[in-house]
Amino acid sequence: MTATYDELLGRTYAEIGSDARSNHKCQGASGLPPLPGFGGGRGPGGGSGQLQYQLVESAIPGQLQKDESGLFDSVDVTLAGIAQFAGANPPEPLVSGLASIAEQARLAKAAFDGGNDAATAAPIEAGLAAIRALRSQLPAMRLTDSARYEIDFRLRNKERDYQDAVIAAHGLTFDVVADDGLVIAGQPVKLSVLAVNRGATDVDVTGVAVAGFDGTPSCAANTVKKDAVFTCTADARVPRTAKPTTPYFSDTYWNNPATAAINNFDRGVPFGVPFAPTPFRVTFHLKAGSVEVAREVPITFRYVRDIYNGDKRMELNVVPVFSVRTTPSLVVAPIAGASAAKPLEREIHVAVTNGSKGAADATVALEVPAGWTTTPTTAAVSFTREDESLSARFIVTAPAQLKTGDYTLRASVTSSSTGNERFAAGYQEIEYPHIQRRQVMKPAEAALKVVDVKVAPNLTVGYVNGVGDQVPPAIEQLGARLSFIDQDELAWGDLSKYDVIVTGVRAYERRNDLRAYNRRLLDYADRGGTVIVQYNKYEFNQSQYGPYPAQVSGNRVSDENVPVKILVPEHPAFNYPNKIGAAAWANWVQERGLYFLGDKDPKYADLVSMTDSFQDNPGEKLGSLVEARIGKGRWLYLGLGLWRQLPAGTVGAYELLANLLSLPKAPAGTAAP
Repeated sequence: MTATYDELLGRTYAEIGSDARSNHKCQGASGLPPLPGFGGGRGPGGGSGQLQYQLVESAIPGQLQKDESGLFDSVDVTLAGIAQFAGANPPEPLVSGLASIAEQARLAKAAFDGGNDAATAAPIEAGLAAIRALRSQLPAMRLTDSARYEIDFRLRNKERDYQDAVIAAHGLTFDVVADDGLVIAGQPVKLSVLAVNRGATDVDVTGVAVAGFDGTPSCAANTVKKDAVFTCTADARVPRTAKPTTPYFSDTYWNNPATAAINNFDRGVPFGVPFAPTPFRVTFHLKAGSVEVAREVPITFRYVRDIYNGDKRMELNVVPVFSVRTTPSLVVAPIAGASAAKPLEREIHVAVTNGSKGAADATVALEVPAGWTTTPTTAAVSFTREDESLSARFIVTAPAQLKTGDYTLRASVTSSSTGNERFAAGYQEIEYPHIQRRQVMKPAEAALKVVDVKVAPNLTVGYVNGVGDQVPPAIEQLGARLSFIDQDELAWGDLSKYDVIVTGVRAYERRNDLRAYNRRLLDYADRGGTVIVQYNKYEFNQSQYGPYPAQVSGNRVSDENVPVKILVPEHPAFNYPNKIGAAAWANWVQERGLYFLGDKDPKYADLVSMTDSFQDNPGEKLGSLVEARIGKGRWLYLGLGLWRQLPAGTVGAYELLANLLSLPKAPAGTAAP
């Protein structure tokens, strides 16, 4: 039961779980933990700790008809219970062998409970020896292949547990630290290897095996005295064939939503692990008391990223000699923006990071589609040190006659120092204070999308940035002038200079100034401005931020392909300057939208509706695109997921965004031809 009180910890498991939930860093799962006896807060159990589970299926006959008191009722998890896999009459050596192992565990626990930690070593060593002896006897026992596998599988896991217990009973700890964390193929690395003995007796280090490097770095065997440290320094070299570190799973869905949304796994990776085990490892072989044990340790690198968070560790990550990244990742080129007199241009930045151990010169090139040109054709970068990053700026110019379609811009780097090997990928670093640094390798490419989308001329858009917001680049690429509104401007600046003001995704959650000065946006709309509020979560309900009463709900439409019903066909949002028809709702990704407006004043007008295809989300959904007229202007709530569609290059999302931005300049009653 989650309400069980642990005397050692001084808390119930429900209280510990509530703290864990409160510290979640994603998906809005954090919040105030409930108070015992008062409830409230977030999380299961309502603060009572009485979280209930219900058995809905069982392979145990008759179990569904029983009143269970725990998750493991009628499931034998004891050592003796392993014998059940041998059938009704298990071999006597199996039964007695399991009993011997269990007895040693009982003796070790008795010593531990009595406060004599050192006395736990002998029975644990005897238990490990008994497990190994029993495993060696299994081939000679009269068992089916299936039974032998099931028994040995569990004994193998138990042997690992006993080895860990031997190491703990002898007070042994291990560490291996490298002098660099981001390494390139062929790079030398110095390793500091240590084993600390804080136990009651001496321990022999009989061998140290270093894996993942060229050659066979080694350390000499030695005895580690009580309260002493075994140390060794080894020189290793990263294999020249080492590939950059990246997750072992990949998919093609996000580049091509027509494909199945499944992950493809690399071979040889244990099932279910979050990351592939690092190949750079050290195995310590030991003689502790009467048994031989081994402990495998991943090689790590120590560093300080933020002095306020102390030191961190990371496993060794292989990076390319030159890491190449392009910005932006999506280039949108509206046909309406190109002409013979003024060809359409886009600025592309190629960032290059030097992974080599010193100075290096390199050449950056950008490959463009036929008919397009780049200025310059190539760019030289000169590095003075490792980990230095430099950027090359290219102006990409479109041909006078543009054709709609999808194209690709590809960046690459070559250098005489690497034999003119071509580097065309870079790593995206993922690191936060609470997690180990990881990286994802991505090709140095930018998607180029030529679209037939128009926007009203000379638009000026003010933007209140939100969370992880990628909508502003889309606004700029449509041809509108964009300015970010900071706290001072929101408080007392001249907002009338903007044709439209857009608040970013979940801006009311993250922007204290937006909540404080929200009245300024309503006044701006009242005087004739257009305000577009992108989706927010329940923090929007903490006050009345819209012009009339309204509540954000959990309503959403998860099927990105369901039909969208336009409720006000004559509205300029669907007519100027682009005609919004069925094609605009095609090829969306992941979902239509979420956190729609729920209960709302009748002064709000729904412009579209949808019905999800999933049976657990029935009924017509309103609130995804809502307009309220206020004074001379308008206020719109946008639950449609344009924030997700725009970075994905969904053409219809650009058409709808262009129309929404163009609302202040839409001629009354004008429809697109």
